[in-house]
Amino acid sequence: MCVALGVSVMAWAQQPGGRSDHGGDVMVVAVARGTNLSASGTTSGELLKKGKVEVSPLAWLAPTGDWRAIDCDNDHPDACLTFDRDYLKKPHTYSVISADGRGATVRVETMKLTPQDDPDSCFGYGGDGAYSGASISEATIAASSADFFTAGPLPKRLSEEEAEPVRKALASSYREKLEEAVWVDWRTGGARFESTLGLTVSSIRIDGEEFFIVKRDSEEEQTDLNSRKYELEPLFAVGRMDQGRFDLLYWQKVDGDENERLLGVIYLKNGRDYIVDTVSDQEGSWFRVYGIQNGKVTLVFEGGGGGC
Repeated sequence: MCVALGVSVMAWAQQPGGRSDHGGDVMVVAVARGTNLSASGTTSGELLKKGKVEVSPLAWLAPTGDWRAIDCDNDHPDACLTFDRDYLKKPHTYSVISADGRGATVRVETMKLTPQDDPDSCFGYGGDGAYSGASISEATIAASSADFFTAGPLPKRLSEEEAEPVRKALASSYREKLEEAVWVDWRTGGARFESTLGLTVSSIRIDGEEFFIVKRDSEEEQTDLNSRKYELEPLFAVGRMDQGRFDLLYWQKVDGDENERLLGVIYLKNGRDYIVDTVSDQEGSWFRVYGIQNGKVTLVFEGGGGGC
């Protein structure tokens, strides 16, 4: 199992090789019923048998809502051996904290550190688990304690008809941003193109307010009826509708070889809420966590896992 590449983390987050005493922090893990968790879908490969999942440690989360990196990445082998001995090789029980499968319990007897446990594999850590108590459709988020989390609604992927007003509002206010994310081969002719091509829209509700996640999942090449060629670059945006206008709260033009997918949304009792995404490129995959508080969206954590 190769899950995520240990990449950059926000400056305040714990760096690998730091303290090992996490006090009241809980371990947050990604849970998937697919044979491999990645951002190219939420899961790839065939679904595991009902009751079986793969579990991938993501990060430590403090009761205050601060995310802290796991003390293990490809550049800190000694820290990884400590993490392997003190955490991965021990049994763990997790509670699902996002909407898909909330109420389920996930149990893992042991997890692997690669290539330590499998010399032919790329760097990563995780293991097989079993869940019970609620149904998990595909992938979700769990934690070693659910004490400071609260329930929230399941994100909804909008239909084409439902998404159209959001796309139109986004294009009306931010057409230049959208056009920068579409490359057109003008040599094949033509002067106009639709900047909202390939955009999908999901809605989430936080504190009774609806937010929209607008994404283009991967780079595509598309040819229209006049043989004009388009390359659609990935993007990730969060916003809300305000009297028919799109209020853009976060915008990221994703690197061309990256895919970013929504894993879930988690809600803390202290009012801090987070969007958790999986991200992948040709070398591996990792996680991004976005905080939503007081109508503002910020990237608060990026990292976790392994890659080649």
